[in-house]
Amino acid sequence: MGWKVRLNVTTGLLGAITLAFLAYQWLPILTLGLLSFSGPSGGTTFPMNGVSFHWYRELWQASVMNDFKPPLLRSSLLALACALTTVVLSVMAAQAMRGRFRGSGAFFYLMLLGIMAPGILVGFGFAILMRLLGIELAWNTTTFLVQVSWTLPFGFLTMLAVFNRFDPRVEEAALTLGASRLVTFRRITLPLVLPGIIGAALFGFSLSYDEYPRSMFTTGPDGTLPLAIMAQLDRQLTPEIYAIGTVTTMSSLVAVTLCAAGLWAMRRSTAGRSP
Repeated sequence: MGWKVRLNVTTGLLGAITLAFLAYQWLPILTLGLLSFSGPSGGTTFPMNGVSFHWYRELWQASVMNDFKPPLLRSSLLALACALTTVVLSVMAAQAMRGRFRGSGAFFYLMLLGIMAPGILVGFGFAILMRLLGIELAWNTTTFLVQVSWTLPFGFLTMLAVFNRFDPRVEEAALTLGASRLVTFRRITLPLVLPGIIGAALFGFSLSYDEYPRSMFTTGPDGTLPLAIMAQLDRQLTPEIYAIGTVTTMSSLVAVTLCAAGLWAMRRSTAGRSP
């Protein structure tokens, strides 16, 4: 068997494995989206009983007991706050690691503790600590803090990977030409690492949005969307759950598409201005 034949066979095999993995990953989501369009008498299994937008109307006109709109708003605001905080702290931490200061190794592993520690134990321990300190549990304070400890390591690793591919001679050239460090960061460093910043923001948003174990003990009376969904599963499982899952999945895909389109437009604009 020649090398071209082996290359074609290997390429086809790897392509088939990739397609099988994507199907395994996306078929449950597509099934969820399909079941969300079942009729008023539809259930949560196949075959579907009719096709309609009934469960989307139920989602919008829900009663107080199963209204997902307030938890959805809280989760969205919390995820946006975590995304912004993750971006700022991860860029600062990655910039600090570039200097190789004394204790940088310990600082690196300290940043990764949020990934290593089990989420349910972190949430439970943090809730006990807040109660001992007399701090009231709430989604916008205690839950925010515990979720940032979870999202920050992912943003930090993303920015480290970006800065490892960054050529510091570009910054040195700007400093040599008289630019201040702040101007160099704003006009040279920031545009070059912007894809990594967007990646860190997406990590912060998505990890916070669907976080359950760390939020279970730290949220207080006003729950987030994952907590509301789990509470609904304890009562009655309806296609309304699938409707809200479809809405949030489509919103995430739209956000990722807009970010990718913005990066593409920025690169085209930069390429158009280059001589």
